[in-house]
Amino acid sequence: MRIIFHIGLPKCASSTIQGHFAENDAYYRQLGVLYPLKHRLPKGYQNHNPLAEPDLTPETAVTDLLWEAEQAHCDRILISTERFSTDRNHRLGALATEFCQQLGEGSVSYLAFVREPVAMLRSSYHQFIRAGLWGIMRERFYQKTDCSIEAYIEAFRQARGCNWYEYERLISRALEGTPAGRLYVARSDTSPGPVQSVCDLLEVAAGPATPNRNERLSPAKIKLLREFQRHFGQALYEKNKRPLLNRIDLSDASYSDGEALKDGIDMSEALLRQAFPDMEEHFQLALKMQRTN
Repeated sequence: MRIIFHIGLPKCASSTIQGHFAENDAYYRQLGVLYPLKHRLPKGYQNHNPLAEPDLTPETAVTDLLWEAEQAHCDRILISTERFSTDRNHRLGALATEFCQQLGEGSVSYLAFVREPVAMLRSSYHQFIRAGLWGIMRERFYQKTDCSIEAYIEAFRQARGCNWYEYERLISRALEGTPAGRLYVARSDTSPGPVQSVCDLLEVAAGPATPNRNERLSPAKIKLLREFQRHFGQALYEKNKRPLLNRIDLSDASYSDGEALKDGIDMSEALLRQAFPDMEEHFQLALKMQRTN
C-alpha cells in the first residue's frame, strides 16, 4: 500500500488536482487508486481539509482510510489538502506516522507543487483578498495597512517568518515531524501539468480532463472586494461575499494595468525582481528538494 500526501502549496493548482480526482473517482478506483471519500469535503474543492481538524484522531482517520481502500480494492491512496502546508500543528506528521505504524516504513510519500514566484504572488494576493490565505489575520490587515500587494508581502513575512517565494522553507516546515518518505517537488505551471505529474507518480494514465475549478478574478473585481472589506469589515463581507462575487459583473469595466499598479492591486515584475533579487534562487532550491527515502 502506498500513501501519497499532496500538501499544496496554495495557489499551485491544488483545486485543479482535487477536482480532477474527485470527478474521476470511479475511473481511478478501477486502476487501484483511491481519492478517499472519507474525510473529504463533499462539495466545493472536495479536498481533505477535514483530516486537519484537531478533533479527529490520527488513529481513527488512518483506520477509516485504509478500510475504504480495502473495500475499493485499491493499493494507492492520494490525500490532498493545502492545509498540510499552512498548518502549524504538525498534523501531517501525525497522520504519516500513523500510516507508517500500520503499514510499515516507506509507505508514505509527499508531493508539493511550486510556481513561478511573480505569478504566485499575484495569485496569492488575489486569493487573500477573496477569502484569506496563509493564516494572515484579515481583520488586522484591513484595519492596520493600506491593503496593497506590498502590505500583503509584509503580512506574509510576519505570519510565516519568510517571504512567499522561499518555497524550500515552507515545504520543510510542512514536513517537520514527518517520518521518512520520498519527497517530490514539481512545477504546477509547466508541462506536463499538475494532473499528469500526479498520475505519473501514481503510475496510472490520466483520466478525462476536467474544467479548471478556480475562476480568476479581474483586477477590477479584486479592487471592489478589497474596498468593501476595508470600509465595512469582515462580518459584513462574509454575509455579502457570494453576491459580490457572483452578481456584480465587472468584466467590461475599464480598469487599466496602470491603474491597478497605482492602486496597489499589482506590482510590476521589474520592481519585484529588483526588490527581491533572490526569488529565482529560492525557486530553484525548492525544485532540488527531491528526497528518495
